[in-house]
Amino acid sequence: MIKRIKFLFLSLRLRKELRNSNKKIKTISKKNLSVGILIDSKFVLNDSFVQNLAMNLELSKDRFDIAVFKKNNFTNFKVNLISIEDIGLFGSLPLSINKFLNRRFDLLFNLHYNNPLLSLLSCLSKANFRIGLIHADKRLNDLIINLHPENSKFIEESVKYINIIFKKK
Repeated sequence: MIKRIKFLFLSLRLRKELRNSNKKIKTISKKNLSVGILIDSKFVLNDSFVQNLAMNLELSKDRFDIAVFKKNNFTNFKVNLISIEDIGLFGSLPLSINKFLNRRFDLLFNLHYNNPLLSLLSCLSKANFRIGLIHADKRLNDLIINLHPENSKFIEESVKYINIIFKKK
């Protein structure tokens, strides 16, 4: 019952934030991108996913900041673990997640479907460019990939479009 109330308040806050947001894509430096990743525990992603993404983007793995909802499958990366229990009754976010939200990411991967908590975190983040999945809220993302993140082609397609959009050679 309390979880439902929390999700309701998160959904209401998300709707308000989306209504008030005026997203503009900012220019992104092609060198030393900072990358944030929001992952729902429904996806069984681990260290190899981030290592492959880092290799394809030609970045060191310290350029990544990861937040995972519920279950952590990462051993070699520092991960911000989030659960609905961390959220206040009226949808207030814990201070521990503010560090993630206040970091200016050049790219933010939204690897979740309609999870109100992760959607709100994405909306509140200071990311310049957001990449998401086809079944997520379209208003959150600048680029939508129609592949499951566990699909081996997901990283390849994401990087291909990032390079096209930002003319990275």
